[in-house]
Amino acid sequence: MLTVHRLTTRRGKAYLRDSLGYVGLAATLVPVGFIAQKKGWGTSRSFVLAVSAVPPLIATVLAARAEAGPSASTAGKQRYDLRVEDIHGGSLSFGRAALRNVLKIGLPWQLGHTVAVGAAFGGFEQRDAWTIGATVATYTLLGAMVGSAAFGKGVAIHDRIAGTNVRDTLTPVTN
Repeated sequence: MLTVHRLTTRRGKAYLRDSLGYVGLAATLVPVGFIAQKKGWGTSRSFVLAVSAVPPLIATVLAARAEAGPSASTAGKQRYDLRVEDIHGGSLSFGRAALRNVLKIGLPWQLGHTVAVGAAFGGFEQRDAWTIGATVATYTLLGAMVGSAAFGKGVAIHDRIAGTNVRDTLTPVTN
């Protein structure tokens, strides 16, 4: 039987808290959008996609630095008493934390941007393969990520690939 993992609610709240900061990162590019539109760069799908990659890249690096740092957690995880460890209970290297966050933040966010930019440029109406493919990939990936983190052992896909685990800091570790 499929059971909801005990950390699901806290992990979700931590991610939502962190996401508020990521929205702030995205908002900093609004002036770039106005300038790009005025200069005519906003008509270039490639330019818009390149600029849209900046916030996910910054968010990915910030999250990786936090998880590879002394607290082993982002601000959201700290607030909800969670930390990220390697599968042996040790601290994360920056490389492992970066891989985890590229898969968790960077990839899904940029896939979503690819869908949004494609839609803005008429990708659905034109049956553009990139827009439709990114849409299918986005929803499949997000469903798999949430499902793997929420049910069973609660080990998300990005944690499985990166060799990491999210642990409750309130519960003592028993060997």
